[in-house]
Amino acid sequence: MATSRSISITYVPADCGSIIPGKSKAPKAFQDVGIVERLHEAGFTIIEEHHALDRPATYIATSFTPGGVRNEDANISVCERVRSTIAGNLKSSSSQIPFQLILGGECCMSPAILTALWHHADSLSPPQRVGLLYIDADTDLSSPTDPGCTGIFAGMNMTHLLRTSGAMRRMEQFSRSSGEPVCDPSNIVLFGMNMSASGNKSEHFAYLFDNSYKVVSSASVARAPEQRAREALKYLEDEVDVIMVHLDVDSIDPQLFPLANVPNFTGVTFDEMMQSLGVFLRSDKVIGLTIAEVNPDHDPGLRMVERLTAEIVDMLGARGK
Repeated sequence: MATSRSISITYVPADCGSIIPGKSKAPKAFQDVGIVERLHEAGFTIIEEHHALDRPATYIATSFTPGGVRNEDANISVCERVRSTIAGNLKSSSSQIPFQLILGGECCMSPAILTALWHHADSLSPPQRVGLLYIDADTDLSSPTDPGCTGIFAGMNMTHLLRTSGAMRRMEQFSRSSGEPVCDPSNIVLFGMNMSASGNKSEHFAYLFDNSYKVVSSASVARAPEQRAREALKYLEDEVDVIMVHLDVDSIDPQLFPLANVPNFTGVTFDEMMQSLGVFLRSDKVIGLTIAEVNPDHDPGLRMVERLTAEIVDMLGARGK
C-alpha cells in the first residue's frame, strides 16, 4: 500500500463505550474548526468524507449480563460499521490509497480499523503486514470476565486487539484473514502508557512484559519525546510494511490540555506529544491516523480542538515534502 496527496476522512460520532457523554460530538467539532478547509490549504487535492454511522451512538444507562458489556449491541454495531466503511475506502482506491484519517469518538473501534487494513493488505500481491503505533495512557486490558467487571467497553480495547483471556466472542470477527488477532508482540507498540495510573493493573503490565510487548512509558516520552518516537517507529518499521497510528488524547497530560474524555496525569505535555506524533507521521509506512477520546464538552470555544487540528494538518501537509 502506498499513500498519495489525497486523504479519506471517516467520522465516527460514538460514546456508547463509556459512561461520560461528549465523545460523540468530536467529529462535528473537527468539522467546526475547519479541518477540511485546512487540509485543502495544506495541499491535499482530493479529500473524501465518510460517515461511518447514520446517527451518533450514545451511551444509555443499562444493565448487562455476565460475560458481556453495557450497550453491547450498540458497541458491536459501531465496530461493524467502522470496519465496513474503512474497507470500502480501501477497496475503492487504486494502489495509492488515500491517507486514512479517522475521527472519533471511541478508542474501542481500533479492532475494526485494523481488521479492514489487514484484509486489504492480505489481498495484495505479495501480502503485506500491518502494524499499530498505539498512543494511549491506559492498558485497556480489562475483560467481561474480570471480578467486579463494570461492563465498560472502552476499557477492553487492548483485550480485543490482542484477544487475551476474557475477550468477547462477538469481537472475534475483528481479526486477520487467517482468523488470528489483529495485533501480537511483533506488530504493535504501546506508546505513552502511564505506569503510575491507578487504573493500570500490575497483572496487565505483567502480561505485556511477560509476552515481550514493546511498551514505552509516558515518563520516558516526557523526557525525550522525539528519541522515544524514533525508537518505537524503527521497531515497527523493521517488522511491518504499513503502520496505523492511534492517538488517544488521554496520553496528553490534562493540567494544560484537558481535552480527553477521562483525564490521565501522564506528565506528557501537548507539545511533547506532538513532537512524538510528528516523528511517526513523517514515516512513509504510516498510512493512517485515528484520533480518539476527544470530548468537546471539555473545550468551550473549541480552542483545544483547533490547536490539535492545526498541528495534525501541518504534519500531514509536510508528508512527502
